Amino acid sequence: MTFINKNKQSGTYLLPKRSVVAVLLAFAASPVLAADAEAEQKGTVTLDEVAVVGSADKSGDNFKSSAQSVSIINEQDIRSIGANKKLDDLLGYEAGVLSKQFGADNKSNWFQVRGFDANTTLDGTSISNNGFFVWEQEIYGLEKVEVLKGANSFNYGATDAGGTINLVSKRPMTDVAGELNVSVGNFDRRTVSGDYNGIINDSVRYRLVGLYSKGDFPIHYTGMEQFYFAPSLTWDITDHTSLTVLASMLKKKGTPTNGFMPAYGSLTGTPYGKIGYHTNLGEPDRDYFDRKQYSLGYEFSHDFGQQFKFTQNYRYGKMDHDFVGVFAWGSDNDRLAHRGYSYLNGNSTVHSIDNRLSKTFAFGEFIDTFMVGLDYKRSKADAKNNGFGFVPDIDMFNPVYGAPFTVTGNPYDLSLKQQGTYIFNKLDWNDTVLVNLGLRHDRYDNSSYIGLVRNADDGDKNTHNVSIMVRTPLGLSPYVSHSTSFNPQLGSDGYGRGYKPFEGKQWEVGMKYEPTWMKASFNLALFDLTEKNALIADASNIQIQAGERRNRGIELQSDWLLSDSVSARVSYTRNNAEQDLSVTQTVRAPLIPDNQAAVKISYKRLQSDILNGLKLTFGIRYNGSTEDQRYYPGQKVPSYTLVDAMASYPVSQHWNLQVNATNLFNKEYLSACDFYCYYGTSRTVDAQLSYLW
Repeated sequence: MTFINKNKQSGTYLLPKRSVVAVLLAFAASPVLAADAEAEQKGTVTLDEVAVVGSADKSGDNFKSSAQSVSIINEQDIRSIGANKKLDDLLGYEAGVLSKQFGADNKSNWFQVRGFDANTTLDGTSISNNGFFVWEQEIYGLEKVEVLKGANSFNYGATDAGGTINLVSKRPMTDVAGELNVSVGNFDRRTVSGDYNGIINDSVRYRLVGLYSKGDFPIHYTGMEQFYFAPSLTWDITDHTSLTVLASMLKKKGTPTNGFMPAYGSLTGTPYGKIGYHTNLGEPDRDYFDRKQYSLGYEFSHDFGQQFKFTQNYRYGKMDHDFVGVFAWGSDNDRLAHRGYSYLNGNSTVHSIDNRLSKTFAFGEFIDTFMVGLDYKRSKADAKNNGFGFVPDIDMFNPVYGAPFTVTGNPYDLSLKQQGTYIFNKLDWNDTVLVNLGLRHDRYDNSSYIGLVRNADDGDKNTHNVSIMVRTPLGLSPYVSHSTSFNPQLGSDGYGRGYKPFEGKQWEVGMKYEPTWMKASFNLALFDLTEKNALIADASNIQIQAGERRNRGIELQSDWLLSDSVSARVSYTRNNAEQDLSVTQTVRAPLIPDNQAAVKISYKRLQSDILNGLKLTFGIRYNGSTEDQRYYPGQKVPSYTLVDAMASYPVSQHWNLQVNATNLFNKEYLSACDFYCYYGTSRTVDAQLSYLW
């Protein structure tokens, strides 16, 4: 396939950067000058209004007119999955999302959207993305998760082709409220968490969120201890001006999992049987994980009146990371696993700021919203790293630990700067025809010094997002969109060649349906998503770039309220994902199943009896078979079906008991193979007692 880079059309989407910067700087200071502007009614700054600033939808309508697939996971959904869960647990029932494809991992989140990696942002700002420095968010500190699917660099500039997972932090509300939670689970897991919202006066309120957890993991001799604290403060400076300050601290330390398994003994049989499902092929006495991450930022908004608004987001993030992990990368096709280690010790920082002005005009039956913005991101990493060091072999079927090895590291210095200017226009004709147009221009400059090899790259990219949606009286809203993305890559491959930027493009045709005769919503989407300069892993686990990766698929997601007591969510994804290995060889993309499906049904007892308020949820997740056609052609990873369950009961007005079970029947399965193979996650059961006031 030939990739046509529409971004390189001369001058097509180039914005007048200097004039945009001048406008934004002028208006950034204007809240003081506009103090005499017409004030809105007091008390309008609520949780939902403030949260819009941290949303990935910069136009502020919470995706109501978005002609693309967007899924919102609200705070009740987050609460319902229970304690001791991670972000990739939360995404398991979303159409188009593959989560936990690398099995059980206590140190990181793993998910792909539409067959590609996806960016993670926090409150509408970029967080650490410096190679091996990967930000992890405690989901107890979130009030909402926004899943934007497919290539689209309009919001943030450099993004992965899969889309963006935007995490919206808990922030102050308008009422005093609080909760304390204590939970216990199998594998000796326990968690204590608390959330308190307080009011200082009519214009200042605050929120404190904290968590402590400790526990083992299904893989033998692994476990983690975690501290999390997130204070926030909102100041309604005037009736039309608001400032929210958000901070967080997470410390995580323990023995990390190493889910890498040789195909021999996991995918294929041996005379000795299969490698044990919970076997640790690392070195528990040498493996360690110590991460500290800090975040401080703010969200500022000012309404000049008459639908003219200015908003600004800023965030600073810092991460200190010290890690050694031994893993198996192959075998002697008998009893011994060949092993290596990964090492990282250093720190990473990122600054991110986004400014935007929006104005809404009304012309008869037409409503037009115009927005102009400027954002800037700078990130750095300074560390010692070794992606692949030697460790002596180990018996896969009777591991004996304690083999000596020496840990060494080379310089690992990364730097990235990115400045973007963008314009967005949303035209609404009579609430029937919605036309969105977003144009963006980015300049980037990155450099790396890895393993004594220096690389640098700079350039600029134009990207766009264009869509049209038609709303009909029947509740049907067909739409079509086209979007592009790019993502500069820091570092180089195993041959010292600097990585080129990823370049993505997507066509999406879909239908949103909200029937008038029942309480339900349906979202059907057909997509064609392509990424140029895609990464694949070679036999030494070093990422190299080879051709294109493409996925053409179908997504269906539906939510039903069958009665006051019964609700359901259904999702289905059909993938046709392919990966170029060379100019002459294309294979099915590993990890990505052709078919995925999930059903979740919830029942809440509303009768006036002792069971009033009891809530039961039952979920089924299905992932079809996959195949690594590059390394193990003809050897399919079998499909698997997992069952989850939840029961919640309000013991009294202030007390609530909740029990969650994931992989209820404790199914043992391979989640995927991509050179390495990975066992899935074992059954976990957690019971949480909460006191709310």
